[in-house]
Amino acid sequence: MSRTQLPPLPPSLTLDPISTKSKEQGTIQKSYSLSSTNQTYNLPSVSSLQSGMDTRPGNLDTWPAHSEGPAPPAIGTETLQRNAEFLPKGNYKPKFLGQLESFLKKELRALGCTESKPSEKRLQAFREVFEYLIEDFKTYRPLLSAIKNEYEIMIIHQRETIRGLEPLKAMLVTVSEQCEKTLLAMKEEEKADLLEMKQENERLQGIISSLRDDKLTLNAQVVKLQHELAAEYLKYRNECDARKMLIADMNDLRAQQEDTSKNSLLETESVDAKKEDATFLRIALKKAREDIELKNQKLAQMEADYGDVVPRRDYEQLKERFYMLEKDLKKVTKDQETLMKEHSTLLDVQRKTEDERREYAKECDNMRRCATPRPRWAKCGQYIEGGEERWKELSSDKTSDDMVDILLAEITGTDIAVIQAGGGAAEEFFEGQGTGANIPKYLRCEGKIRNRRISKRDTLQLIKDVWQERISSEVETTEPEHEDMPSFLHSYLERRFGAENSTFEWAYNLQDACVRYQHDPRIALFHGILSDEVDEALYHDQQAMIHKLSDVLMSADPGNSLSVGKDVFESSIRTCFPLFSDQAITELMKLAEDEISGEKVLYKNILKEDDEGAVTLFMDKIFNFDRMERIAFVREIENNLEGKSEVKEGELRQAFMNVDPSFPGSVLDQYVSRAFGENVRTAEDTLDRATIIRRLQTGSIRRYKNKVKE
Repeated sequence: MSRTQLPPLPPSLTLDPISTKSKEQGTIQKSYSLSSTNQTYNLPSVSSLQSGMDTRPGNLDTWPAHSEGPAPPAIGTETLQRNAEFLPKGNYKPKFLGQLESFLKKELRALGCTESKPSEKRLQAFREVFEYLIEDFKTYRPLLSAIKNEYEIMIIHQRETIRGLEPLKAMLVTVSEQCEKTLLAMKEEEKADLLEMKQENERLQGIISSLRDDKLTLNAQVVKLQHELAAEYLKYRNECDARKMLIADMNDLRAQQEDTSKNSLLETESVDAKKEDATFLRIALKKAREDIELKNQKLAQMEADYGDVVPRRDYEQLKERFYMLEKDLKKVTKDQETLMKEHSTLLDVQRKTEDERREYAKECDNMRRCATPRPRWAKCGQYIEGGEERWKELSSDKTSDDMVDILLAEITGTDIAVIQAGGGAAEEFFEGQGTGANIPKYLRCEGKIRNRRISKRDTLQLIKDVWQERISSEVETTEPEHEDMPSFLHSYLERRFGAENSTFEWAYNLQDACVRYQHDPRIALFHGILSDEVDEALYHDQQAMIHKLSDVLMSADPGNSLSVGKDVFESSIRTCFPLFSDQAITELMKLAEDEISGEKVLYKNILKEDDEGAVTLFMDKIFNFDRMERIAFVREIENNLEGKSEVKEGELRQAFMNVDPSFPGSVLDQYVSRAFGENVRTAEDTLDRATIIRRLQTGSIRRYKNKVKE
């Protein structure tokens, strides 16, 4: 820190050197002079000073800040006039103080810091004035310097603290903004939940209000039914009374009729006897009138007694109906109370759910910041053979490590057990199997062969190309017997790759890929045909199914719109595959629903094939149903051969005819030849049943196509 020296004091304030020699002069009279006037002033002698008063040590007078000069010294009146010449003229500030203040004001004006605000420049000006003050106070310089140093150290410490807190302040601002964004995002996310809860609340309120309205309606119905019950009861009583009165009238009329008949008989007799006595008739008439009056009195009395009586049958019906309505009312009231309790419970659950949601949101934020993100394993289903359904089956109840092993097995075609054991690294070279006659022609070589590790896509494309060449060669050749698949594959690889080394290299790599990717049905079928375990006719049967269905659908589509109606599509399937059950046809129609546009089925998308030779799920289902039908047919053949360990050719023919008597002779010879092969040369030769069944299961063996389904 730079220090600026104050200008020297004016000469008028400089003390004469004579006055500084007081200690050297001893008892010599002391004096002082002012350089401005060059006049010497004598100080009073020591003897003239009063002991205890003038010679005692005194304190520095405090000069008030509002005053322009020091206060006059307190001296006695007896020495006032004698020392008047030593008093300063006027009331002024000390010169040094004035000089410091003027210097301070000048510096502040120069720095532009006249206002009393915190400023580094203003502090520097005051610091320099304070340093001047320390320099002049020789006695208090150490203490004042120590005080100044402590203040400086504290200021530096506070500056460093502030400098260290500035990044924290910026970070605090950033964290505050992030928290505000998070809160806004959470509010946006909760808006949908709150809206849903409000809608649910409004719905429940509507249900409650409808229940209340139903309750009021039921109460009104109960009141109305009570009035109707009273009216019906009144009608019942009137009807009962009328019925009783009618019965009584009928009885009276019957009695009167009997009396009349008796009287008429008596009258007839009396007329005959007395020849119609007039006096007797008058008496009878009077008696009849009395009887009528008596009956009328009884009728009036019965009407008065039973006028409010209701029929018991109507009363019991109304009573039973009343009980049912009262029971329904209690049930509705109970349901309403249950709904109110459920509503309260739902509100509590909503509150708890909101609290849990807040906790989970906080935990989720913490996990986003701290935890490692979990991989989205569901995306793998889009790229795995078999789609998402097969991926769900493979990854069900599996850990992340297990799913990684599954992915590696799907990608590389290596057995998952080998990968889990840690031995999944492929070898760089294959060892040649030799040139023996028992080795397939396309694998007859010796030495080391480079492992290309061909992918599944390359394998499928190569197999598709082999099949295309195979079909083309069968169409072009005129020979009745064509070469087997191993020999054809060797010829194909020679034509395509030329050099012998490349031919065997691709042959061994194709063989290895077929083993690794044998979970794929297309590769498994090709590998089975190549190893002579599966009949090649199975592949041609599948292609024939596709072409046959395509031809039938195109013939049903004369406009070439590549779509047919659902009924036409179903009838075409039944025509092409007459052995399929109704359940199988229904499943196929469900699969075809994805390609239905209006009332039309887009059969082009159902029959399409990709560049790898893969067919749609619809055609896979047809192949699966065909395989199940073949297996069921072979199982029936096996049941007919039950109990026989060795089977002759005639017995197998009889088993075929027992299962399906409509077999033509040529088809039957083909099936028997497939079962026995070259092992049987005469009709008496036998072959074990297990070998026959295995060959039938891997061959193109099915029911006769014209057989009617039962």
